[in-house]
Amino acid sequence: MKESVTSFLSNILSVILGIFITFTIQGMIDRSKEKKETRSSLELVRSELVTNMDDISIMADYLHQEKASAEYILSNKDSLDSCPEDSVNYHSSMIFADVSFSLSQDALELLKMSSVFQSIKSNGLSMKIIRAYDSCSSIVYNLNRHLSSRDARFENSIDKETAGLYALDGNISIKDFIKTDYGLYSIKWLTAQPDPENFTDVSDIQEAVHAIDSYLGKKRRTNRN
Repeated sequence: MKESVTSFLSNILSVILGIFITFTIQGMIDRSKEKKETRSSLELVRSELVTNMDDISIMADYLHQEKASAEYILSNKDSLDSCPEDSVNYHSSMIFADVSFSLSQDALELLKMSSVFQSIKSNGLSMKIIRAYDSCSSIVYNLNRHLSSRDARFENSIDKETAGLYALDGNISIKDFIKTDYGLYSIKWLTAQPDPENFTDVSDIQEAVHAIDSYLGKKRRTNRN
C-alpha cells in the first residue's frame, strides 16, 4: 500500500515537474521571441529615422542651392546674356524645379501596431521616438510650405505677365522672367528666405537614434549575461 502511495506521489511529482519544465521552456521561447521582435522593430525604426535625416540633409542642400541660384540670377540680372549658358540654365533649373518633400513613417506605424510599443513605454524611449517623427512631420510641413509659397509667386507672375517668359522648349526663360517686375520680386523673395537650418533641426531625431542604440546596447549586454 505504501509503495502504491509512494508510486502515485512520484507520478504526480513527475507530472508537475514536467508541466513546470514545459512552461519554463515555453516562457523562455516567448521571451526570446519578444526580444527578437523588439530588436527587429527598433532597428527598423532606427534605419528609417537615419534615412529621414539623410533626406532632410538633401532637402536643406537643395534650399541652400535654390537661394544661391536666386542670388546668382539677381546679381547678374542685367548681364545674363553674357553669362555662361550652362550656369544660367543650371541656376534656372534650381529656381524652377518641380519638387516636393516627404519622409517615411512606415516603421513607426508598424511599431505602434506591435506589442513592442507597450514594452518600451516605461523608459521614455517611445516618447523620444514619437517626438522624432513629430519633428520629421514638422520639417516636411515647413519645407513644403516654402515651396508652395515660391510656386504661388511664380504662378502669379506668369499669370500676370506671360509675354516672353517661355523659351522654345516650353520652359520659363529666366532671362525674360527676371526682367518683369513680379519676376524680379519673386527672385528677391527667394534671396531673402531664412537659412534652411532654421527649420531643419534634426536634434530630436538624433536623440531618438541614440536612445535606440543605448536600449539595444543594454539588451545585448543582458543577453550575454
